Amino acid sequence: MLKGDNVILGPVKREYIDRYLIWMNDPELTQYIRMFRPLTREMEEEWYNNLKNRDNNFLFAILLHSQDNNEKLIGNCSIDVEWINRLGICGIMIGEKEYQGRGYGTEAMKILVQYGFNTLNLNRIELEVFDFNIRAFKSYEKTGFKKEGIRRQAMFKNGKFHDVFIMGILKKEWQDEI
Repeated sequence: MLKGDNVILGPVKREYIDRYLIWMNDPELTQYIRMFRPLTREMEEEWYNNLKNRDNNFLFAILLHSQDNNEKLIGNCSIDVEWINRLGICGIMIGEKEYQGRGYGTEAMKILVQYGFNTLNLNRIELEVFDFNIRAFKSYEKTGFKKEGIRRQAMFKNGKFHDVFIMGILKKEWQDEI
């Protein structure tokens, strides 16, 4: 478990599948990710069963601290690693809408970046963000990510083409910030 002031990054458990299924079938949430089709319970079960077979993917549940030690699942985040390049490609979702926009995603991303650099010994972490996801863009900037490029009209969402911003952070930049 990776602990922050308000959130914990913990293992993904089978009992979370029901929440993930709700989130991954909610168009309000999936408009911000590369999700193109509805998911069934069987698809989520297969995804969960294959998690342990992946040595280059680190997936975490985002849990909210509570006074009574009952952590509440509010989202998930991950890093996919290209070991030869020491590169991590990360993503995050706060699925519980009442916890969006309250800084929990930013805190979780900071913990994830720290894990990527300190534990996985990555040199670079990058991500993509759609041009209409302003809140995420600002959160990533707070974490230290820099906008590095634009893939023009690379994503078709909500009936039109959108630009995709490439953002990245280097280990040296991150070390200089902390």
